[in-house]
Amino acid sequence: MEIGIRRFYVAFAGLLLPAIFAGAALAQGSEVIDEIISPDLERREIREANIDSEDFEFTAYLGGIMSVEDFGSNRLVGGSLAYHINEDFFMEAGYGQTELGESSYERLSGSAPLLTDEERELTMYNLSLAWNFLPGEIFISDKWALNSNLYLIGGIGNTNFADEEHFTYNVGVGIRMLAQDWLALRLDVRDHIFEHEIFGEPQTTNNLSAQLGISIYF
Repeated sequence: MEIGIRRFYVAFAGLLLPAIFAGAALAQGSEVIDEIISPDLERREIREANIDSEDFEFTAYLGGIMSVEDFGSNRLVGGSLAYHINEDFFMEAGYGQTELGESSYERLSGSAPLLTDEERELTMYNLSLAWNFLPGEIFISDKWALNSNLYLIGGIGNTNFADEEHFTYNVGVGIRMLAQDWLALRLDVRDHIFEHEIFGEPQTTNNLSAQLGISIYF
């Protein structure tokens, strides 16, 4: 009988001791993990700039250039008024003006000008829809970053020159950089596609523009 009881105690101790050692090891490991994943760090306060609560944006071109096919590249002036539908989409009404240079035909042939000075004044207006598809930040230095939005834009409108109106498609891409919650800098590049018959036959042209503007939200 005593031999049976001794065997029982020995077996019980054999089961209990590994459990005690395992619990001690687990507690020690938990303390080590807590020391690793719970460092005493001083958290940095981050202030994220937001667009002003108003939905309208007025942009004036600080500088721009437009290359009209067969008529060279010339200075572009203008502006736009945009309405922000939400943080992803905005609608924009734009206006631009430039003056055409001599066509390649005029320069090579040396003949009389095809257009008068008044007919060389090109004006365009359009209504476009844009999608802010890539928000992010642009780092000026280690301590200074500007919130930014890369957007795709496209729309329709009219281009007027040579006493004619030309239905125009425009597609392009731009970037907006927020200096303040009410002030932004925009760079915009577009292709204005229209058809004309100045040289006798219908010709579809791709006319590239690039403009740098400053935007105010109100």
